[in-house]
Amino acid sequence: MAEVTYMRVAFSGHRPEKMPFAESMDDRNYIAFRVITKKVIRRLAERGAEWFISGMAQGFDTWAAEDVLELKLTDPGIKLDCAIPYPRQASGWSEPYRLRRQRILDRCDQSEVLCPSYSNICFFVRNRYMVDNADVLVCAYDGKSGGTSYTLDYALKSGKVVININPRTREVSFIGSKRLEDIL
Repeated sequence: MAEVTYMRVAFSGHRPEKMPFAESMDDRNYIAFRVITKKVIRRLAERGAEWFISGMAQGFDTWAAEDVLELKLTDPGIKLDCAIPYPRQASGWSEPYRLRRQRILDRCDQSEVLCPSYSNICFFVRNRYMVDNADVLVCAYDGKSGGTSYTLDYALKSGKVVININPRTREVSFIGSKRLEDIL
C-alpha cells in the first residue's frame, strides 16, 4: 500500500499591536490583509495542504486559525492543529480574545500543550514544534526582531519553504531558496 503524503503548514506572525493596522473591521488595511491571508491558505489547500498549525497567539496566529476553520466549512478534509505553549497562555488576555481562542480550540482537530507551565523557553518550544511538524511556514513578517524572526530563521535552517505576507505592503513572497515545487 502506498504511503499517503500531505503538506503541513504552520503560521507565525506579529501580535496585533505590532501590526501596521488596527485589528478592526473598520480598518481597510486589516481587511485587505485578512483577504490576502485567506487567499494564501486557500491556494496552499489547493496544492495539497491538509494540516495547518497555529501557535494560538493573539494576532496573526489567531487570524490564520480562524481562516483555516472558515475554509474547513467547505473543505472538511482540512485539519487545524493548535500548538499551545503552556496551559495558562491566555490568562492575561481580554475576555473577547479568550472567548475567540476558546471558539478556535472547540473547533480544531487537535491541540497540544507543549510545556507544563510558563518558562522562558515555552514559546521557543512551541515555535520549534510548529516548524518541526510543518513543510511550509507562512509568516506575517516585516523585518522586526522577535518570535517571528526566530521562527522564520529556524524554518530556513531546517530547510522549510517559507512564504511571507508582508503586513505593511501585503506582498506575498518566498523567503529563502525553497519553493513549493521542492516539496511536492
